[in-house]
Amino acid sequence: MTKATPRIIIVLAIVCCAGALIVAVHLPDGDNRLETGNVTPAGSPTESNPPGGINRNTTLNKVSEEVPEVKNMTSKGIWERAQEIHASWYRSRTVERVLKEANMTPDELPDDVTEELKNIVSFEDIIEKWEFDSQTKQVVIHASLSQNEQHEKELSAVSGRQVGGWTFNVVWEPYVPELMKRALKEANMTLEELPEEVKEEMDRVQLADIRTWELDPQNNQVIVHTYFSRDEKHEKEVKAVQGREVAGWTFNVVQEYYVPEDVRQALKEANMTAEELPEEVREEIEHLRPYKNREFIIMRWEFDSEDKLVIIRAFSIQDEKKVKAIQGKQVGGWTFTVIHDPEYEKEYKKEFEQLGAELVQFQKDHPELQISGFVTSPTEIEIWVRNLTPENEALNGTVMHNRTVLINWNAIDYAIRVAREEAREPGTG
Repeated sequence: MTKATPRIIIVLAIVCCAGALIVAVHLPDGDNRLETGNVTPAGSPTESNPPGGINRNTTLNKVSEEVPEVKNMTSKGIWERAQEIHASWYRSRTVERVLKEANMTPDELPDDVTEELKNIVSFEDIIEKWEFDSQTKQVVIHASLSQNEQHEKELSAVSGRQVGGWTFNVVWEPYVPELMKRALKEANMTLEELPEEVKEEMDRVQLADIRTWELDPQNNQVIVHTYFSRDEKHEKEVKAVQGREVAGWTFNVVQEYYVPEDVRQALKEANMTAEELPEEVREEIEHLRPYKNREFIIMRWEFDSEDKLVIIRAFSIQDEKKVKAIQGKQVGGWTFTVIHDPEYEKEYKKEFEQLGAELVQFQKDHPELQISGFVTSPTEIEIWVRNLTPENEALNGTVMHNRTVLINWNAIDYAIRVAREEAREPGTG
């Protein structure tokens, strides 16, 4: 969990023996309420659209053409088979994506060229971009030299390969770490404009928790943003980098205090910054943050800079002694106060239970969306789907129940179900 506020997780899992859906609604207090219904699993292997362009009415035998069929599998075998199916779908979807970026469709390529592209997808950890030239019938792969020597060797063997009248070529480029690439883009610089010694030095800097790099070509400065740390080794490394001169460029380290998003938001509402809180207070907040302890859940933080109060809105208190130990605690000149409103908590739980029921009904009413589960917070509804389709992708970013919808693809669940169906012999249900 990354959210500090309570969330409910609605997991729709298939119980193979009963053929029913079990819906688990995880409430903020940790109690699980199971609801069982006679819902036919939407998106069964013969009804759903798996990734890679397999049609809605495709049977399992058709799905299995991409990889050999396996029967009588153990649980381990089912998992391994599911991984094969998932990998096959993933390769197909990646090829669709790169062709779409080139304004092409798979129909414009011979089948054996498309299959070759799927094989090359396995080297995507070192592939920077793809180029397709339909006039000269060339596929140009831009790849970076990195740590994966085996992939470099295997991708090198692709260069010059003739498949279906098309030629595959590989163009090798220097490896550029993602943070450096972003810094160059934001500074409107090319890799060639940065001195080689500076690039090497940036690569050598191994500070923990680097947030981002910043390049200032006007003042020839390299700025690395990181966090303060109570680790002596880390602070020693920071001092070693600070002010270092390399090829006419100066390295500077900007440190800031790590503040979780929920605390940062509360500080913003109080017109405060993390630097205005004493270090001891920040340490206490980090110690008390939700999911590190289960004595209670923190609904929200509030800060009163005038009276120097840290106010904790508590929820689902399991240990009153723990709350009493915090109540009125003095830290760095600030006072910690715990507020628990049972009536508000009751209404909050009721709201989430109602939301859960409505989302389950939404899943039943819209089988075409291929929903496998939900995760909700006061601001977001994450909808997990078995396959990305135009229908469910259209929901991404929309507002439902006053919350922003985020669509997540849960393809591995679907692959496991296909593997189970393949493994099931007639009469063994």
